[in-house]
Amino acid sequence: MPTHPTAPESLPQYLAEGVPKQDDEDLHALQDWIDDLLEYRQDIAAEDIDASEGESIEAVEESSSGTVVIKKVSCGKDNCKCQSGELHGPYKYVVRRQGNSLNWDYKGPVSE
Repeated sequence: MPTHPTAPESLPQYLAEGVPKQDDEDLHALQDWIDDLLEYRQDIAAEDIDASEGESIEAVEESSSGTVVIKKVSCGKDNCKCQSGELHGPYKYVVRRQGNSLNWDYKGPVSE
């Protein structure tokens, strides 16, 4: 006989107690909404990615963990080569939505 699944420890108590009380129809609706929310957070269109001053977007690709952005950047030091346009990088970032803003998670340099 299957055992009742336990909620993740990180889940707030009000959800861990409230979600199992829902009927099957509401659970399926909740699952669909969660899937849509995850897709919204991970699926960021290339036109949503803006380069700041001193940055150059090299590539934007979708992945299962979010949108992968490859960019070159300026370090901001006055005497650096990047001040004349020779930017540092490229560097890899995974970008996801967090509320109404984008969260850039640095993943390291990319070998060309």
